[in-house]
Parts: sequence; structure tokens; C-alpha cells
Amino acid sequence: MSNNTKEVTIKGLFWNAVDRFGNQFIVTIVGVVTARIIAPEDFGILGVLMIFSTVATSFVDSGLATSLVRSKELNKIDYSTMFVFNLLTSFVIYFILFFCSPMIERLNKIDGLSFYARVMFLQIIVHSFGIVQYVQILKSFQFNITARINILSIFLSGTITILISVFGYGIWALLLQPVFYSFFRTVFLWIWGKWDISLVFSIKSLRKHLKFSILFMFSNMINKILSPLYYSILGTNYPLSTTGFYYQANKWGETPNLLISSIIQGTTLSTLAPIQDDFDRFLNACRKTMATLAFVLFPVSICFIVIAQPGFALFLTETWTPSVIYFQIICFAGIFISLSDLNVSFLNIKGKSTYAFNLEFTKLALAIIILAFTYNKGVLNILYGQLCVRIVCYIIVTFFSEKIYGYNFFKQMKDILSSFCASLVCALLAFIPAYADFNITNSNLLVIQVIIFVSGYCLINHFSRNTIWTELMAIVKTRFNKNRNGID
Repeated sequence: MSNNTKEVTIKGLFWNAVDRFGNQFIVTIVGVVTARIIAPEDFGILGVLMIFSTVATSFVDSGLATSLVRSKELNKIDYSTMFVFNLLTSFVIYFILFFCSPMIERLNKIDGLSFYARVMFLQIIVHSFGIVQYVQILKSFQFNITARINILSIFLSGTITILISVFGYGIWALLLQPVFYSFFRTVFLWIWGKWDISLVFSIKSLRKHLKFSILFMFSNMINKILSPLYYSILGTNYPLSTTGFYYQANKWGETPNLLISSIIQGTTLSTLAPIQDDFDRFLNACRKTMATLAFVLFPVSICFIVIAQPGFALFLTETWTPSVIYFQIICFAGIFISLSDLNVSFLNIKGKSTYAFNLEFTKLALAIIILAFTYNKGVLNILYGQLCVRIVCYIIVTFFSEKIYGYNFFKQMKDILSSFCASLVCALLAFIPAYADFNITNSNLLVIQVIIFVSGYCLINHFSRNTIWTELMAIVKTRFNKNRNGID
């Protein structure tokens, strides 16, 4: 990477980290509080509605946001066209879902689901008002503003969610949280954004961006509906409590993977787009990004798997212990989701959204085929099938990456294997206290396991002279020296 690209990337990674970790801290508090108050059946209702909300949001965005971010030259007409198109699309989709809500209720046999759906789906319209503002802030590399907006929005919506749940309106707390979040986020985007509203619409501009975005939209939509698809299958074939247990496992199981990969990918698209035509620089930047992702992703995800049992019992109470094994499988499968998604981001930067669509279509086809054989065989078999799909799709996307920019499976293994092996060794060590005959509380066990894992991972990387670790220590040392000299 050039010095300028590296500087922008580091700045972007820092503010994306502040954004994601700040968000996750608040989400964790809200999630723990609501899980202690609200019944698993209510979470099951939310899970049933997720597939419709997810698909609708993907249609509203239409991939135009990503197309604008990766475009080198834009004008006001491009932004206004996107604004008008997204707004019209959101209203059309909402009214379709509004009139289809009674059918959704009959299909799932849940009283009142139609009204719940109509309220929750208001988020679709609210969300569409802020997409253009978000793109402009992202393209200007103002990652500090996006962090401020997202953290404030999740804090305010989370506070309202907790208050509603405390007053006994459990299901409404869950349904209104995304609506309030979209509302606050949109308001703040308009306050801190610099785009002046315009209703100019250009067919030429729309066609230009749809060439890229239409396939991206479908691939993104397929990617996002897989988890809600499992909610739907569980909701129609298993008790609502089982769907609720799966919802919590999936929510927390995807957290470490989505948190880390979103930090990396949130910076990748805007910083690598300018060098997409320089083959060697682009490949080297991709390899560095992949190695960085693996260095953080593997230890965090595998550590979460290790501490799942004491963590669920301690924070969510024993009520949610059936979710533990689901959580562990989902968390491990999430590693391959993050690796695949980063490859897809690289392909999208190169303008090869066709490959991303092919991958997502393959993923959906495999998931449906495996679900056809496992949907009535128990939740564990469904999840093992899900894990197989994730692994196969990661292998497939590496072939696409090799064809477009030379980043094949073996190069990727070379970049990520050391972090995986180090994490695996630390996991084996951290599991020892859990299976040894020690009479310790869940809180003590969790602390001991985390200490063993983290210290072991740091020591292994230090003595093996891991490249990412060495660079990280150099950055920390430089920052420390600057601060010390400044004080002196």
C-alpha cells in the first residue's frame, strides 16, 4: 500500500472499530437486559418476521449505494436519482408487505402477527431517507461521523427498547427497536450530512449504476436471507421457544464475525477502490487485508466458542442454555462467512458483481437442498448442514478470486493458517479448566478461560514473529514514543 492509502486505511480501521465496538457494547447490554425480561417465544416472533424485513431492505438499497461508493466520478444527479429511486422503492415494498401481512399471519399461525409486521416494516421507509447521506459521508472518508451517528442511534433506540420491555411490553420492545434505530440514524445523517435534497431523476444515471448494482442487489439479498430463512423453517416446524433459542444463538453467534469483518470491509471498499486497476498493488493490499482479518477473526470467534457455556449462564441466565451448542456451531460457521464476504468485497471493487451473484445463488441452492433433507431432523442437523454450506462456498469463492486478481486458495491459506493454528492451540488450553474437576463458578471460569486464551495467543504470535503482530507492536511503540516525547 502507498503511504496515503495506508494512512487512510488505518484511520478508517480505527473509526470503524470505534463504531462497531461501541455499537456492540450497547447492543450487548440491550440484548442481555431484554433476554432476561422477554420470553423466548417473543424472540421467535421477531425471528419469523426477519426474513421479510431483510429482503425488503435489500430491495430498497438495490445495490446503488455500493455502486456510488466504488464510482470514481459522481455528480448531483447521481445522488438525487438514487434518493428518488430508493424512496419510491421503499413505499412500493412497504405497501406490498402491508397487504400481504394477513397471509404471513395465516402461514405461521401466530395471532396478531399481521399487526406486528405492519409496524415493524415501517423501518423500510424510514431507512430509505438516509442512504444517500450515508454514501456521501463514506466517500469523503468521514468515518468519525458515521461512528458518532451509529453509536448515538443505537444508544437512543436501545434505551427506548429497555424501557418498553421493563414496562411489560416485551414483543413491542423487539419490534420497535429497528424502527427507532432507523429513525434516529436517518435524522442524524441529515443533520451531519452535507447533501442538499434534490428530486431530480435521471434514467441515464439509473441505468449506469444498475449495470453493477442489480446483480449486487440480488447477491446481497440472497446472502442476507439465509439466516432469516432458517427462522422461517424453524417457526413453521418447531415450537416458538425453539425458534427463540435459535434466534439468540444466531444473534450472538454471528456477532464476533460480523463485528470484525464489518470493521475491515467498512474501510476496504473506499480505500482499495482507487487502486483497483493496479494489479500488483491491489493483490498485495488484498493479501494484507485478509491476513489482518484472520489475525483478529480467528482468536475472537474461537474464544467465544470456548466461553459459550459460562457466558450464556452468567449473562443470559440458565433459561438460554439450550442455545449454547447452536451458538458454537453458528460461531464457527461464521468464520467462513467472513472469509467469503471479504473475497466478495474484493470482487465487487473490481466490478465483478456477476461472480458475487453466482456465489450467493450457489449458496442459496445448496442451503435449500440440504434443508430439504434436514429440516425435520432436528436443529443440530440443520446447523451442521449450514456449516457445510459455508465451507463449500468459501472454497468456491477462492476460485473466483484467483481468476480475477490472482488470489487463489493456497495463497489465502498461507495468509490465514498461522492465525488459525495459534487460535486452535489456545482453545485447547482454555478448555482444560472447563473439563477439569474444579468447583468454580461460571464467572471465575469465564475469566480464567479468557486469560489463558488471550495470553497464549499473544505469546505464540510474539515468539513466532507473526507479521501482523510485529507491525501492530511497531505502531503501538511509535504512538507511545510520540506521546512520551510530547509530554516531555
